[in-house]
Amino acid sequence: MKTLLLTFECPPDVTGGGLCTYVQEYIAAKIERREPTVILTADFNVQDEVCTYFGCVKVIRFNPSAGDSFKYMGHWAAMSYEFSNQVKKIITDGFQPDWLEVCDGFGLGYFTLQRKLCLEAPFTDLKVLVTAHTPVTMIDEWDKKNIYELPTYFTKYMEQFCFMAADKVISPSNFLKKKLLTEFLEKEVPIDVIPNPYEKPFVPSKTGTDAAESSPLHDIPDYAIASRVCYWKGIDHALAGFDLYWSNGGQSSLYVYGSDTHYFKNNQSFKETLSTKYQKWIEKGLLKFAGLKEHSEILLIKKQLKALFHPSLCENYPYSVIEHMADGGIVAASLSGGQAEFISDTENGFLFDAHSPQSIQNAILKIDALNDAERHAIAQKAMTTIEKTCSYASVMTQKELVLTTAQQQSARATFPFTSGKELTHPAAQASAALTVIIPHYNLGTLLIEAIESIKFSSLPNIKILVVDDGSTDKESIIILKTLEARYAALKVLYKKNSGVAETRNIGVQHATTEYIALLDADDLVCASYYEAALKILNRYSNVGFVGAWNEDFNQTGRLRLWPTFNPEIPLQMIMNTTNCQGLVVRRDAYLAHGQHDPELGMFLDDWEATISMVLNGVRGVMIPHPLFKYRIREESIFRDKFRMFNINYNYIIDKHQDKLSGTYGEIIKFLNANGPNTQYHNPTFPPERNTHPEPAQTAAPHHAEGRLVQLAHKYYDRVNQPGAIRDLRIGLRKLGAGQLMSRLRK
Repeated sequence: MKTLLLTFECPPDVTGGGLCTYVQEYIAAKIERREPTVILTADFNVQDEVCTYFGCVKVIRFNPSAGDSFKYMGHWAAMSYEFSNQVKKIITDGFQPDWLEVCDGFGLGYFTLQRKLCLEAPFTDLKVLVTAHTPVTMIDEWDKKNIYELPTYFTKYMEQFCFMAADKVISPSNFLKKKLLTEFLEKEVPIDVIPNPYEKPFVPSKTGTDAAESSPLHDIPDYAIASRVCYWKGIDHALAGFDLYWSNGGQSSLYVYGSDTHYFKNNQSFKETLSTKYQKWIEKGLLKFAGLKEHSEILLIKKQLKALFHPSLCENYPYSVIEHMADGGIVAASLSGGQAEFISDTENGFLFDAHSPQSIQNAILKIDALNDAERHAIAQKAMTTIEKTCSYASVMTQKELVLTTAQQQSARATFPFTSGKELTHPAAQASAALTVIIPHYNLGTLLIEAIESIKFSSLPNIKILVVDDGSTDKESIIILKTLEARYAALKVLYKKNSGVAETRNIGVQHATTEYIALLDADDLVCASYYEAALKILNRYSNVGFVGAWNEDFNQTGRLRLWPTFNPEIPLQMIMNTTNCQGLVVRRDAYLAHGQHDPELGMFLDDWEATISMVLNGVRGVMIPHPLFKYRIREESIFRDKFRMFNINYNYIIDKHQDKLSGTYGEIIKFLNANGPNTQYHNPTFPPERNTHPEPAQTAAPHHAEGRLVQLAHKYYDRVNQPGAIRDLRIGLRKLGAGQLMSRLRK
């Protein structure tokens, strides 16, 4: 089975740690089975990319910072996007994997899955496996960190989405599976339990000088904990048990090997906090915080222990335990974790209740009392257990069986939203029928450019309905008449001035197609936008609208790129994550739940409409490319009315308070962690690096933008080709209003 694996940890540059060990064992298992495999990992120290071969396994190290994503997204979102770009390159270059596998941490596979589900080639045919190693935001919560801070809050969403969007999810333990389903994911996800692979490496016997180098080390304790010194690893709980043991006369020593962290209760060094608490045992030489050691040194130390203690409060599948048992060592571990699924108390190891000092003391006393024969018997059973449970042949066979079965599943018919209500929409009768609704008021010249961008769309037969909101500018009125005369697919509806919200609504009411697109008269769309949006709407019955990333521009070119994200509640309630000015929407869904509210006075009405739709189960998908172009004008509504944000936002809260009642707790926690929602707009950045998308006062000159300007306005060159649009533009420049009107009358 050909596989492409994505990971942010990869040996030999990184050693130790669960994910790194998994990748190491994964490589060895693939080599043994002679299965063509590509492993993609990030390395900020390489110039472009470096390839290393291990038999049938190719490891590609690339520098994510070589891409542009870090300019407009925070670290892990940008990492995910750059990984997706590399996946596209690998497949385009000829490697067609049967499965792409990605770890769950930091939502690394988020954009690969989003691009797949947005039906972008070559992602569409990818089968994606998410292997659970424990999401980092789950660990943060166990470690008592504030997961409502940005960007951690959004990282959790990315991780949740990966589980929801994957074709298959595998967990190494039932313990982690249960935690994911009860504490992390808001919707049910099928999860198969398959152990992680591990086989004890062959080490040839040593003689002479080599043997002397591996002789017993000095200052070796009786017991050791090899783990980061943090709350959820249970270090404090273990020391409470040893404190009871030593207080009762126990003489076996304990060393703690691992890096220090801050303790949530006092925000001070956890090691120093514990050292102060148990200072008397340190002075007696029974307890020592020995710091971080090389993995190879830890392996030598563990060989000489009475037992390795693993007191973690929540653990998925600890490789440190597996390694020690496979090496013939004795392990005493917490009942709370995946290790309890392959350790039988007093048979092949020892189990204790990490929350009970008495239970921990009992385990120590049992191990202290073992004779050599008993130790040998437990060690043999431990080695047999790991060999049987984790061997490459056993694990990879189970995995292949699960994936082969998954290959036979039909294509996904619904989009995997992480939470909330979802409406199911009837299948479209005319899949390519789209009407673009353009509210217009005195923007005739810019309207021409908006029409031009629609005309270059890859989607054929688009209807355009311009709704004029009582324009008073004579040139704009002439342009409207001219456009209507020129294009059979374009219709102008004239009405008295009543504001942009009602104007949009009237346009949608008069449309006759199943799909409508919103477009302001001064904005633009890329050629592929509407075709890509309709493919998504026709594919997923629970998708009511589609958007894209937002590119802000002015007369000089691109000002910035604003990534958008599938709207979820409550985040969409706090900050707009969509290009709500330019959505493609099911007409019936818009009329039922998305009509713009005139009470908002032309400010935040489009954002409120997306909130209303999502709260009522009309869900949206954002294409992760800048296909919608938002023009920044000095006289624009956004600039003039920004001071009205709080007034209108309060109105929106009041309007939807009944449907928001179950989310207020989370909203309060989010606002407490990040401050007022006028201070940030991009959920992938921390608030201090985040600003509301108020336009910059001045734009960069043309030469500074370079290729970006060419991309932003690519179609401007195309409209100078001979044709009706070019003739219209030239005619408007050369003719006065009177002359043009005279010609139209003829």
